[in-house]
Order: sequence, then C-alpha cells, then structure tokens
Amino acid sequence: MNPALATDPRFGTLLARKEHEEELDRIVNEWTSKHTAQDVMALMQSAGVPAGMVENGADQTECPHLKSRHFFWEVERPERDGKYDLPAGHFLLSKTHYIVSRQPRLGEHNEYVFKQILGVSDNEYDYLVKDGVIG
Repeated sequence: MNPALATDPRFGTLLARKEHEEELDRIVNEWTSKHTAQDVMALMQSAGVPAGMVENGADQTECPHLKSRHFFWEVERPERDGKYDLPAGHFLLSKTHYIVSRQPRLGEHNEYVFKQILGVSDNEYDYLVKDGVIG
C-alpha cells in the first residue's frame, strides 16, 4: 500500500489502530478500491501476509486451483433450464472414480428411502405425504 504506513505511530499498536480506526479504514478502502480482490490477495501474499479473498459461488467456479482439481462437475437439472456446476466432492481418489451426471431433486427419492430402506408401509407413507410430513 504505502510503505510509510508501516512506521506510522498512528498504526503501530492495536490500541493506536483502534484509536485511528476510521482513518485506517479510509486508507484501506481507498487502496483496495483500485484493485480487484484477486490482485489484493496476490499482493498481500507476495508481501508475506496470509490473505485470501471472500468468494461467492461464481468466483469459486472460476478459481484456477479448483478447476485444476476438477472440483466442479457440470450436471443437468431440468427445472433449472439445463446445466450448472455442482461441487463434486471434497477429495478425489486416484483408484476410485465416480461420476455425477445430475443432482437429485428435493424429495425425488423419498418413496424409495421411506419404503425400501426404512420399511415404512404403503399406508404409513401415504399418510405422511397427505399430512405434509414429507413431500
């Protein structure tokens, strides 16, 4: 930012920074407004400051690191008019591959789960649906 700030007594201690918080915020805001979040992060990291940017979903799908790791998979979702990116998993296994081709809709497998896995009877299932417990 400005090397002179490193020796400025107004910002030399936590207490001093708190006393001059509004001015410090103004200085930081003025500097960061001239750069992208990625640039600020890179500049800070290159100066030895641990820094990362706050990302939204769109930022993450464009992240070179996540792209290189194939973190997002393009999947179909008819009710969303086509394809979109879905996080695949938090890790990839070298000898166990899996493919996600589409994301289930909310409640899509309720009947299977309730009847086949949990053993709920047809009558109980119909009651739960009718009563709005499941949809």
